[in-house]
Amino acid sequence: MKLDRLLNAAFRDWPAKVLSLAIALLLMLFFNLTRLEQRTISIPLTVSINDEMAPSSQYPRMIRVTLRGERDVIYGVRDDEISASLDLAEFKNEGVFRAPIRLEKRGNALLADPLEIYPDPSEVAIGLERRVAKMVPVTPSFKGFLDSSFELTTFELTPPEVAISGPAGLVARTTEVSTDTIELSGKKSDFTVNVRLLKKESLLDFVGKESVVFAAKVRRSLDVKNFSNLRISPRGLAPGLELADILPTGSVRMHIPEEAMNSFDQNDLFYIDLSECTKPGTYTVAVAVAAPDGAIVETYEPQSLAVSLQSAGSGSGGRLSGAIVPASPFGLFGTGQKNGTQSGSQQGAALQPPSTMGAQAAPAEAKP
Repeated sequence: MKLDRLLNAAFRDWPAKVLSLAIALLLMLFFNLTRLEQRTISIPLTVSINDEMAPSSQYPRMIRVTLRGERDVIYGVRDDEISASLDLAEFKNEGVFRAPIRLEKRGNALLADPLEIYPDPSEVAIGLERRVAKMVPVTPSFKGFLDSSFELTTFELTPPEVAISGPAGLVARTTEVSTDTIELSGKKSDFTVNVRLLKKESLLDFVGKESVVFAAKVRRSLDVKNFSNLRISPRGLAPGLELADILPTGSVRMHIPEEAMNSFDQNDLFYIDLSECTKPGTYTVAVAVAAPDGAIVETYEPQSLAVSLQSAGSGSGGRLSGAIVPASPFGLFGTGQKNGTQSGSQQGAALQPPSTMGAQAAPAEAKP
């Protein structure tokens, strides 16, 4: 009788009792859920591809991972204790493939409980092409400017070419690679730096070293000067001979240091060597330029002359050069402007023996 009363009491109004129990369970579950917090971290994505293929489309290098659990648990997990990977090694044909992102826990993440982790995105689609390699030239990138009185004359990159590899289409379109910026500001002498290479596309890889050696030669800048109507002086004219005709004038374009402008006579720039012309006749001789120290001759005219010699006193010859112009009121070098035309020749100026630069006089050839 006592058992019957207990059973009757237990099952009396049972729907209400079941509903109360369900509500209690829901309240407990809701309470536990409110105790869980959420944290989002960003971690690198590692992509595994076989050696024959290369990714041909961009893909996320970093992904977001959401951690859900108790506050102390999720903040006790470091970013490097969760890794994300994408395995495409099984694909050996070209095309676009989709694969899920796999998450791996280690360290504190293995011991954390409760802990839920979700990647975002959960899967990634990547295009694959055949991997190829080729050599491409290296182009330097400069930053800043040298001092106005200096210039970069030459430079050398070692190695001048590097090997790149990647998807066939992208490698075919790549014609060069650039260096990181090379600072020129403040440079007043030769210098050498090790500079890294820059990839225009992240899908390309360098085969071997990812840097080159840049070596530069720096010197004081030279003014570009144009000299015209310059006398051509004969040298080595044998006794008893004289010029039958007036020699033409010459012109020259050269790079010359500023300090050299006041230390040489422009009338000594051009000369012809007649030392091998020993008898009257017509000879073809080379015109030489005696440039001052530090000057660089760019071009000059004429480079050879046909010279007629006659016996002294046999005619009206004997003139050393023609087209003599009055001395410039601005001095020996005309206007003195950079990149301008210099003119002026002084008849009878003393010949100096400066060191010869440029073309040397060729052996004279007599025409009987």
